[in-house]
Amino acid sequence: MDEAIRIRAARPTDADREAVARLNAAVPREERHDIEPRSPGALRELDELLARRGHALGRHVAEGVATGEVVAYGHWFHVPWAHHPARFWCSARCAPDHRRRGIGARLFAAMERDLERLGARELRAMARETQPEMVALAARLGFRELFRSWDFELDLAQGSAPRAGEGAPSPGIALAPLSEERARRPGWLPELHALYLAVSREVPLPNHVDPELPAEAFAAYLEGSPASLPEACFLAKEGGRYVGLCILHRNEEDPACLDHLFTGVAAGSRGRGVARALKQETVAFARRRGYARIATAVESNNPGMLALNEQLGFVRRGGLVVLEKRL
Repeated sequence: MDEAIRIRAARPTDADREAVARLNAAVPREERHDIEPRSPGALRELDELLARRGHALGRHVAEGVATGEVVAYGHWFHVPWAHHPARFWCSARCAPDHRRRGIGARLFAAMERDLERLGARELRAMARETQPEMVALAARLGFRELFRSWDFELDLAQGSAPRAGEGAPSPGIALAPLSEERARRPGWLPELHALYLAVSREVPLPNHVDPELPAEAFAAYLEGSPASLPEACFLAKEGGRYVGLCILHRNEEDPACLDHLFTGVAAGSRGRGVARALKQETVAFARRRGYARIATAVESNNPGMLALNEQLGFVRRGGLVVLEKRL
């Protein structure tokens, strides 16, 4: 044990939130996990969301005994997007120059003591495929693989645009960008919001941390954030009813790339080519606008979308391993 480092409960203060956010912000893009807020404000928003939902949260930090410098943290909380009172999510980060000193194992031991008191039965976490040492550490801590979330990328310079009518959805289904739909249909938000919530509940990972995202926050997500791109979000309609949606944002770190964040089709409209048509519409849009790449992610337990991505030319680039430990 490194006696120069002590583990303590994090305090709900700006100083501790800044320290945790700083550790997350230092992680390179290719090593990031989901739900790792990289600013104190974003971390506070996560904490406040969990409090509003009545979900438990615990956080520990590792700090230098002599310096008080926070060099690692670990936290756990109820899984909001697949809520069960005995199911929790956890993550931990350690400064690079303090790794391989047993700090991570001490943080997980502290978290498990908390969770034992709460009667926890499931603990979930993530690790990058490209970091086998982290997957191995999780295995030593008693985690097993649950499924994977794979990153995919489409090089828009490769291949050709689909021919007219190729991959069109079933007759009666029309596509339109959100930027046009909101102009001609002022009441678009409630119905599209309901579709998004219904479909996103089936996703085993947090497309958005809040599974009951309010309509106003959903609208801001679509068109109010710095990365929003309403003209790249396409809707599928049948008889005036929304049956499909895809959401794309600008990649804030790579202006040549679009992030395809979500594709969802109403249960009663699946198997009719809606998802393919939506994705092909986004590819055509990206080519027209001069983008070089589209990035997305698909879970390993979603064979239909995996096959569709492959058919459209997306190439797998690695991804996240979702792990579970039974307590």
